[in-house]
Amino acid sequence: MHNARPPLRLCILLSLLVLAIPCTALYDFEGLALRPAAQGEVAGEVVTAGNYGLTNPPMECTITLDRAPKWARIYCGVWGGTEKYSGWAQFTVNGKPTDRITLYGQDDRNEGVYCSGHGVYWIAQDATGLLGPGENTVSASTSKGEAGSRIDGRVYAVMVVAAVEKDGGDATRYVVLEGNENLHGEGWSGTNPTRRDRVEVSIGGMPTDGVKKAELSVLLVATNRGQPDYVLFNGADLGVAPKMGTYLPGAKDIGNEQSFDATVGAGFESRYVDMESFDVTGVLRRDNVLVFERGRDLDGDGNITTTGATPEGEDYIHPCLAIFAVTRAGPASSASLGVDSLEVRNAYAGEQAEVTAVVRSTGAAPAGAVSVTLSVDGVPAGSREVTLPASGWAEVTLPWTAVEGTHAIAVDAAAAGASSGRAEKTVKVETPVDLAVSIGQPARQDASAPPQATTPFPVAALAGAPVLGWWLYTGRSRNFALLLAAGIVLAAFAVPVAHAAGSAQVIAYSLPVEVRNLGGSDAPAFEVTVLLDGERVTRLSVPGLSAGGVVREQVTLHTTPGPHAVSVIADEKGAIIEREKGNNRADARYDFP
Repeated sequence: MHNARPPLRLCILLSLLVLAIPCTALYDFEGLALRPAAQGEVAGEVVTAGNYGLTNPPMECTITLDRAPKWARIYCGVWGGTEKYSGWAQFTVNGKPTDRITLYGQDDRNEGVYCSGHGVYWIAQDATGLLGPGENTVSASTSKGEAGSRIDGRVYAVMVVAAVEKDGGDATRYVVLEGNENLHGEGWSGTNPTRRDRVEVSIGGMPTDGVKKAELSVLLVATNRGQPDYVLFNGADLGVAPKMGTYLPGAKDIGNEQSFDATVGAGFESRYVDMESFDVTGVLRRDNVLVFERGRDLDGDGNITTTGATPEGEDYIHPCLAIFAVTRAGPASSASLGVDSLEVRNAYAGEQAEVTAVVRSTGAAPAGAVSVTLSVDGVPAGSREVTLPASGWAEVTLPWTAVEGTHAIAVDAAAAGASSGRAEKTVKVETPVDLAVSIGQPARQDASAPPQATTPFPVAALAGAPVLGWWLYTGRSRNFALLLAAGIVLAAFAVPVAHAAGSAQVIAYSLPVEVRNLGGSDAPAFEVTVLLDGERVTRLSVPGLSAGGVVREQVTLHTTPGPHAVSVIADEKGAIIEREKGNNRADARYDFP
């Protein structure tokens, strides 16, 4: 890869590639998974350029290309200030503005907009036809300062990723993943504290023979200097020991607000943003695993501390982009088609169902159209032709009039000069799906430890920490933050001990959740939403549930002892046609021990 400007627990799907389908984004505080935006192979290179570091808009970057790209995408990160505000963002490419993108925060549903946490946006837009040979300029502007706009609107970064052919160039196979994961500690998650320490992504189908170089680039947003964080590839810790600051042995600080310094060299200052590139040739496999960690319990006390002389992790960090490129000597390989993410939706006797699948080309793009064929019990049941876009993948939907019984469903993809691909699954068709939810009594995960009253300092700190966190998170003066922190400490010691006696620690609880399919047909993939005191605290992904099947999960909740309302909803968005919707939700009020 060439830098033009140097510096769930219910299912982990490991497959040919990341099998999550890129689609219209929805806000999720806990994060939006990294998904494949593009994949393919080019006789040339993958080029990146960017401008990194939180600043007022507009922000721009330039990139010089030898020729028009085979595929290109532009990105920007925007700080919203809170998920409750809305505004807009807009790209301008070579002097031509693109359509404005409305940023809705917690109500976001725009394609290419990934919003998580307290209003952190990562925005993506195709630019394949917008860039050309020579120098290209891309800028990002927002509604910051506009009358009526309450969004903060500062820009974290603006960047370009492009796959470009070169005369006599080596074959470079690439995968570009985009999203907006939110790794955070318990103190940064709103009313009901949750915690996400780690996220894992599978990247498969990469060549291992004749490899000259394998390079991984990642972009992290909302980073903080001095708080360790980690990136692993196939189990290997990437990066070098921090060059500045005091850390415990073994700590890494990839997101230290200094881009391109995680290997060699000093890099350059990039406030609250980090772009880094790593040579991973020595640990390359055909199927690879990328991991982001916000920190580690290095002293073994059971916690990831984020304060003190030697912090162990980040308060929060957002992995938003990963670019993986493997270069081999010689020309690009022939096209190789794959089919994955096969889903059969609303397959009920006598009704028209939808069979959807993602068709991908992991090598060079097919020369012509791809023929996609649906078979049921070995008999063709429909087909259509699609032309794969520059991104190298397309979602295809085929109709099928379902008949009662158990059926073998298959989707095949074929094209001239390309190896074919197939995906298969068995579905039961009868009466409609009927998801039923039940929940049980929560139990403390540290059952042997009784609740403990907080000391005066944590009582005051809990009151003042959100203010301090807001100040730091909005990128304001660190000097003032130190004064504010000192004030919190003084206030802490001024709190009478009698006030603290009535306060309790935040405890980790396990909530038993059960979802059954009482219907006669298999249910496609759906989500289970968990709410604590009316606030959404987590979502669980269920890859499908057979007729008569059941899935059970122990959901971790972080809260204080005492009475709390709990709600669990299956298929909250109502995407599945069901026989009965009333039992999709279970509500209860428990006295947490």
